[in-house]
Amino acid sequence: MRLLVQGLGVIALGAITSMDVLALDAPGGYFDRAAEGWFWYAEPPVEAVVEVEPEAPIQASTAAEVPPPDATAELAALQAELEQALAAAVLAPTPDNVRAYLALDHAARARAQRFSETWQQVLWGSPAFDHRLVRPVNDQAVQVYHDERVARVDATLRDAARDHGLFFFLSGSCPYCHRLAPVLAELAAHYAFEVVPVSLDGGGVPEFPHPRRNGALAERLGVTTVPAVFLARPRTRELHPVAHGYVGYLELVERLFTLLEGDGGVSDSTAAGAL
Repeated sequence: MRLLVQGLGVIALGAITSMDVLALDAPGGYFDRAAEGWFWYAEPPVEAVVEVEPEAPIQASTAAEVPPPDATAELAALQAELEQALAAAVLAPTPDNVRAYLALDHAARARAQRFSETWQQVLWGSPAFDHRLVRPVNDQAVQVYHDERVARVDATLRDAARDHGLFFFLSGSCPYCHRLAPVLAELAAHYAFEVVPVSLDGGGVPEFPHPRRNGALAERLGVTTVPAVFLARPRTRELHPVAHGYVGYLELVERLFTLLEGDGGVSDSTAAGAL
């Protein structure tokens, strides 16, 4: 076995030596390059390096962005163009001028129609902007609104009569006072308002035959014409002018309701204390 291993080693060494000798003798081998001498370690020729220029970065556009058009100016321009075309068609009614005006008018009407349709669609989806929900226009809805409002007015005035009263400034010689007196008496009876009649001349009317005389109060409130009606609230010392001159029943009710639903008034402790 040992002899076999040694024999294989000799064969391998001989094969390697033969290959080295062949390599030295081969064309272009070491002996053919004797001019290099011992500079066998010379550096190999440097391969040419191709330089690649970097791509230029993309520059942002320096052009100024076009601002959005001015809607007001654009609308004014359209209106001016339409008016100019109309003037040209009226002053020189040639087929071309009339046709040009009709084309602009048609475009304007189409634009208005689109606006109207969009308006309606927005209202359908935005009830807060639809005033018809507050003041309906449909016949049936108007009746419902009227009935509901009448009930609300009635309840408001009846509730107000608990702590409000009415001053009625009159004159026995005033025909309008005689006409307003029954209206005011009917309203006071219906809603249970207390009425304090104040006469400027000492005279009364059939519905209020014994008025008070208080010219100072009338002067303080600026009452110079009769009849005059004031709404008073003794607890807060507030006075609200309701009417100067004759007013009908429904209008008087509406004015009282408007005052009671809102705020305001003048303070006068003397007048309010008369109730």
